[in-house]
Amino acid sequence: MPAPSNQSPSNIGPTIGDEVAFSEVVRLIAVSREKAIQAVNTALIDLYWQIGATISRKIEAAEWGDGVVDRLAKFIARTEPGLRGFTRRNLFRMKQFYEAHREDPIVSPLVAQLPWSHHLIILGQSKRPEEREFYVRLAIRERWSKRELERQFKTALFERAVLSRPKVSPLVTQMYPEALSVFRDAYNVEFLGLPLRSSRLRPTS
Repeated sequence: MPAPSNQSPSNIGPTIGDEVAFSEVVRLIAVSREKAIQAVNTALIDLYWQIGATISRKIEAAEWGDGVVDRLAKFIARTEPGLRGFTRRNLFRMKQFYEAHREDPIVSPLVAQLPWSHHLIILGQSKRPEEREFYVRLAIRERWSKRELERQFKTALFERAVLSRPKVSPLVTQMYPEALSVFRDAYNVEFLGLPLRSSRLRPTS
């Protein structure tokens, strides 16, 4: 006669039905965590925007000079000990961030959707407003990590996708009028895994 099991129901592993229900709970936790992170990021970017706006307006109105920003950084460090990210250098970055997007009604509503680290990369490496908008939009749409955003800058995605015109044969253009607009976007070529070095698809400046 088999010995009675000393396992209580609580010691038994989850059943297949439990796995499904438990996975749903874990999914809810993950979704809630993502929302919380996004809310914190939105509040932080809004704060940096407002600080940048304040500094920019004060300097433009000749109420503040560059030296005042240094004193502001020291004041924040003294009154908020342990609070990081408000050095003189970062305060001027907030000013740059505000001035780069303040007159762009299309991009300015989007900036809160990206982390501050992404904005620093875009501000530091973009050469023109169109390039900033290009990377802001794609980073949001594709949910790029910081590393992936840096990689796209290194591969000169903007130059390949926007500033270069690919070669499309007259026959293809005649048969498919939309071909040029499709192949002009080198991002689509990369996404589809098509060879950029093909003579028909290689961008030309």
